[in-house]
Amino acid sequence: MTITTLMQTLIALGSLAALIIILYGPWQEVCTDIARQILFEKRDAIFDLAHSGKLSFNSREYGTIRSSLQASIRFAHELTLARFLVVAVVFWPRMSHADDNDLSRAIGRIADPVTRNQVEILVMQAYRALFLMMVAKSPVVLLLLVVTLPGLIFLRYCRIGVNQIKRIEPRARGFIQLEADAA
Repeated sequence: MTITTLMQTLIALGSLAALIIILYGPWQEVCTDIARQILFEKRDAIFDLAHSGKLSFNSREYGTIRSSLQASIRFAHELTLARFLVVAVVFWPRMSHADDNDLSRAIGRIADPVTRNQVEILVMQAYRALFLMMVAKSPVVLLLLVVTLPGLIFLRYCRIGVNQIKRIEPRARGFIQLEADAA
């Protein structure tokens, strides 16, 4: 082996080690911090709805929604794709409706349909951020996304599979909430 080949090998190994350290170190924290910030914003928007009189601060619905978002904020660092998949596999057969939880019921009890719709959108955006955080924190999924991104872009433009993804989202939100409640 020549010195040039040895140097190139050492540079490649050093670069790989640096990438692994970044992906399992600061990258995890950055992803969690971004997701938490989005959750804070959505929780604040729901507070603003209550402040404007569209929800009552003293209502059971507001308390449940706020505490659910608080639990998600508090335990976001523990939420990983691997844990999510384990919870989903374990509870999938037992839960015909993973989205049937305290949070979903509290949103459903909001009397004003406009306010209910606003809260549903805010909560959906919050849990979408958590789901994207899980994906972004997984180096394996990131690698797969880089490899499959051209195909995903093609499917997005063709609208193939979008309805299937929309059907899975409420169930995923339920599993995320289940994980936060259990933590």
